[in-house]
Amino acid sequence: MILVPKMPKKVQFVMQFSFPLVRTLSQKTKTEQFVGGRPRYDREKLFGWLLIKKVTNWDYRTIASMAGVSHPTLIRANDFFLQKGIYDKIFVDLVKQAYKQGLIRGKYVAMDSSFVKTFSKKEELGSEGWNDFKKGYGFKLHLLIDCETKFPIALLVTNGLANDMTLAIPLLKKARYWLKKCGYVLADKGYDWGDIVNWVVKKLHAKAGIPIKKTYKGKDGNKGGNFLNWQLKAKGRTLKKNIYNKRTEVERVFSRLKRTFHLGKEETRGFLAFAKNVYLTLICYMLKLFDIAISA
Repeated sequence: MILVPKMPKKVQFVMQFSFPLVRTLSQKTKTEQFVGGRPRYDREKLFGWLLIKKVTNWDYRTIASMAGVSHPTLIRANDFFLQKGIYDKIFVDLVKQAYKQGLIRGKYVAMDSSFVKTFSKKEELGSEGWNDFKKGYGFKLHLLIDCETKFPIALLVTNGLANDMTLAIPLLKKARYWLKKCGYVLADKGYDWGDIVNWVVKKLHAKAGIPIKKTYKGKDGNKGGNFLNWQLKAKGRTLKKNIYNKRTEVERVFSRLKRTFHLGKEETRGFLAFAKNVYLTLICYMLKLFDIAISA
């Protein structure tokens, strides 16, 4: 009798997808073809096994034995996909497909960042020092999502000390093409900066759903100047709570990335390893949203 192990449902879910773009982007250049060398492993299949590793959080050796390759082969493939920008191109391609299928509506979009502590709990390459607010060393994922569908639109990966406010405009610039029908850009008080509001109004022709930080009375107890400042800051914003409350969807996305797709639980060290984990996590999450949309 031969025992055939049954694959977990989350593994079966990943195995139903194909990634021809990975094969196209991984083709040898004319120079590499001229030099020759032994045949490569199928990069498309290696990409699929890396996604399986992400959804299961199994170690490299376990996944490698299932794939029939050595675990250094998987590690090198992971490095290759990041260095050649393949992860980023796959992410953008999925965003493009989502836009065509109506999974990115753009009326309400929200941005925020999530801090992930280093695996060693110590300073690692690229963490850039201790974060007093989060009480640890780590890295940050900055994410922009569609609030109605929870679909990611753009991302940035930085060290754990990066200022969210200064990265808001670069994040929005990456997503500008998909925000043609944008109505509101939502964020918390950490993004209360006039330049962000002005950019949203002028470039996206939308309103910023960003609360104004609390102002205090002067020494003489006069609030007149503060009120005038508040009026100026309120231009280009919406302060309606029913709209601002949609911002919490981005926090739910972060929660799912960490609980379901194990972001931050990988036994890897350094900024580049974190970037690989972020891309694999988001790609798995986006594929799941496509799967839900197809079955609906």
